[in-house]
Amino acid sequence: MAWSGSAMFVEWAKMTQEASGTGYTGLDSDTVKAALYNNSITPDKDAAVGSTGYNTGTWANTNALNDTDGSDDWPVAGIALSSKAVTDQGSGVVMFDAADTTHSNTVTITNAYGCLVYDDSITAGTVADQGISYHYFGGAQSVTTGTFTVVWHANGLFRITV
Repeated sequence: MAWSGSAMFVEWAKMTQEASGTGYTGLDSDTVKAALYNNSITPDKDAAVGSTGYNTGTWANTNALNDTDGSDDWPVAGIALSSKAVTDQGSGVVMFDAADTTHSNTVTITNAYGCLVYDDSITAGTVADQGISYHYFGGAQSVTTGTFTVVWHANGLFRITV
């Protein structure tokens, strides 16, 4: 099996409820990255927390993609999201959003099927670089000496109803 959809990791959602009894609030202040992946993986939203981090389990960097034109403008570990915001949408809905993720120069990327969004600021605990969510691009996406942009949904990277 391979990519078939997008989801937030259950373990991430659980952490937002359990951290210090007040919920996890680091998304807007931590370094959150998007790493591109090929179609050799099968994302699992129910994976154990130790298998959700960047370069662990399914998300081993051997399946991650980077810029292959020699410039390393999109490194294998991904690009940091900018303009991150956690906002109250009303009626018990909280949204995490960011600016579309791109790079400043031209890149060559072949067969990117999706990305892992992970917290690069988490360096200890059950798993370093804990996965937050994964996003399927609907099929292979490639660019040759051009701009590769991950366009986040108008409703954000994810929404949680509390």
